[in-house]
Amino acid sequence: MSNFGYHTELKKYEELDEDELLASLSSEELRELESELADIDPDDNVPIGLRQKDQTAKIPTGTFDRDALLKYWEDENKKLLEDEKEKASPEQVQGVFNSGVTNLSETDKVLIKKQWLENVTVYLLSLILSRSNSRIRVENWNRLVTPERPSGNPIVIDKALEQIISDDPSMIEVNLNNIEDILPETLLRFADALCTNTHVHVFSLANTHADDRVAFAISKMLRENCSIRNLNIESNFVSGQGILALFAALQHNQTLVELRFHNQRHICGGKVEMEMVQLLRENTTLLKLGYQFDLPGPRMAVTSIMTRNQDQQRQKRCWRFGPICKRCGQQAGEAFQKKGYFNNK
Repeated sequence: MSNFGYHTELKKYEELDEDELLASLSSEELRELESELADIDPDDNVPIGLRQKDQTAKIPTGTFDRDALLKYWEDENKKLLEDEKEKASPEQVQGVFNSGVTNLSETDKVLIKKQWLENVTVYLLSLILSRSNSRIRVENWNRLVTPERPSGNPIVIDKALEQIISDDPSMIEVNLNNIEDILPETLLRFADALCTNTHVHVFSLANTHADDRVAFAISKMLRENCSIRNLNIESNFVSGQGILALFAALQHNQTLVELRFHNQRHICGGKVEMEMVQLLRENTTLLKLGYQFDLPGPRMAVTSIMTRNQDQQRQKRCWRFGPICKRCGQQAGEAFQKKGYFNNK
C-alpha cells in the first residue's frame, strides 16, 4: 500500500514556525498540550503504575483519616434508622386506613394499604423467626450435637442393637451414618443381628470406617436376610474384594432394590468393574446402584441391566390388566399369572 498521499499532506506542516505557534496558545491550551505530550512520551524515570495522570478536579481536603470515615458511616446509619422509625407503624397506618378519612384519593388509600401489609408481613416474619423456628432449631441442634457425637446422629447404638436382635417391628431403619467412635466390631454385630431380622428395610453405615471385614459380614447377611431393601455403605474403606463379595451375595438375594457404595478410599479399577457387571447380570431385583463407573463399557452395561430390572418390575405391577397389559402391551409376571389374577376374556 502506498503512503504517497499521506506524505503529501504532511508537507504543508513543514514551514510552520513552532515558536510562533506556541506563543499564540493560552495557558489552558498549554496545560492541555503538556498533558497530551505526557501521555504520548511518558517519563521513563516514573514507574508504570504512577504514570496515570490525575483527573481529579476536587481540591484535596487532607490526608486519609480512617476514624473520620468510620464516624461518617456510623452517622449515616443512624440517619437511616431514624428515617425508618419515622415511617408509619402498622398500627398507625391501620388507624389512618380505618379512620374514615374522606379526603384521601383512591390511589392514596391503595398505597397506604400496601404499606400496611408490607409492614405487617415483615413484623410477622421477624416474630416467627426470632421466637419459634430459630429457637426450635437451636434446641434440636443442642440436643443432637454433643462433644461425644459431633456428627449429630441421635441413634443409641446399644438400644438399636437390642431392637434388631429381638426383631422389634418398630425398628425399620438402622442409620449409623457419620458416627465417629463406632468400632468395626460393632458393625460386625449389627451385620450378624440383621441376618435373622425381618423388619429392618434400610441399613445405612456411610462414613463409619467400615473395611473389608464389614463388607464380608454384610454379604453374608444379604444371603440370609429377606427384608432389607436399601443398603448404603458409601465413604468407607472397602476395597474391590469387599465390593465383589456384596455383588456375589446379590445372586442369592431377591429383596435389595438399592445399593450405594461410592467414594471408597480404595479405587476399584477396571477389572473389578467388569466383574461387577458379570455378577450383576444374574440379579433381577436391584433397581438403583449408587456408584460412578470409571470405564464407559461397564457403565453402559449396568445402565442396561438396571433398565431391564425396572421393566420387569413394571410388568409385575400390570397384573390387574390381564396377562397382556392393555396399557403397555407387555407380558405380565408369571408369578401373578399362576395365582389366577388375570381375566383372559
